Amino acid sequence: MKKEKMILVPAAFLMTAMLAFPVMASEKIEEVTIDISAVLTDSDNLEVEAEVSDDGCYVDEVTVTNTPSGDWNDSTKPKVKVTLGAESGYTFSTGLGRSDVYLGNDDQTVTSVSRSTSKLSVYVTLPKIEDIDTDYDSDDDLEVYDLFWDDSYGGVACWEGSDSAKKYQVRLYRDGSAVGSTYTTTNDYYNFCGSFTKSGSYTFKVKAIRGNNETSWQESDSKDVNSSEASAIYANRTAAANYYGSGSSGSNNQTSSSSSSTADGAWLRDGNGWWWCNPDKTYPVANWKLINKVWYYFNQSGYMTENQWVMNNNRWYYCGVSGAMVKSQWVQTNGAWYYCGADGAMLTSQMIGGQYYVDKNGVWVQ
Repeated sequence: MKKEKMILVPAAFLMTAMLAFPVMASEKIEEVTIDISAVLTDSDNLEVEAEVSDDGCYVDEVTVTNTPSGDWNDSTKPKVKVTLGAESGYTFSTGLGRSDVYLGNDDQTVTSVSRSTSKLSVYVTLPKIEDIDTDYDSDDDLEVYDLFWDDSYGGVACWEGSDSAKKYQVRLYRDGSAVGSTYTTTNDYYNFCGSFTKSGSYTFKVKAIRGNNETSWQESDSKDVNSSEASAIYANRTAAANYYGSGSSGSNNQTSSSSSSTADGAWLRDGNGWWWCNPDKTYPVANWKLINKVWYYFNQSGYMTENQWVMNNNRWYYCGVSGAMVKSQWVQTNGAWYYCGADGAMLTSQMIGGQYYVDKNGVWVQ
């Protein structure tokens, strides 16, 4: 019987042989191309998807980093974080930077990049919400109706709008010709008192807008005024601005199509009312806030107070129909008349204008 020999190989030799065997290096990913699509499926829901066309990596996660607590504002630019993962045998180059990330859409911008060898996070700013496609019938209940002039001041255009409207555009006409610019507002009124400079037949047109959807122009009944009546309406421009909180000069929530708000933040509205969103995404709660030179009070839930008295530092203040603090003006509530002074506080136990007396409760004694 033939015996086989066993050959023993020293361990040191085996280690040397293993070290000498070539190891395959990971392939470096030097640049990436990402296609990002965004669709507004509801007023408060933005769906974002991303695809990568390069070999060696995949989309791991897509996150919208500035989702609001309510509806999206038309002027807001969504910010997206796209996280890519490296496939087996690939790593992201340590030199891969913002300029090495290419987007499939020219109106999207890469703002920053962070990475490890296996993960790449790309931060992208999308275009404004108003420029993003919608995938829901937001115009089903988008409408403007019941256009009328507020008889209290004569030159305030008012209308009824739907909750789905994000903003309105409004125009004033005199004898069939446009007066001034086309104005944009988030309110359901506009103060045109300062535009009643002469006699004529005045009308206004308004349309509702939401994203890429809008209604047709709706026109009010005519308001025929003579020179004296026009002068009286013009004289009401300041009182109307104090009551409504803004005027055609472009303060709170009303701007001409050629200008923009100067306030830091934005008005937003949901099913519970209006609220103010600060630049850092916080909002005022149980406090006053000065917005475009007008004071507003926001309740415990953060919503603007309308047509209500507010107690602050043992003094009463009244917030009108627009939410603005009423100043230097009479207010009628529950059948009684009260007067709010120049600082907005209700006056008590004194004469107003030398002829009207208000008692200790602020009620006008007739």
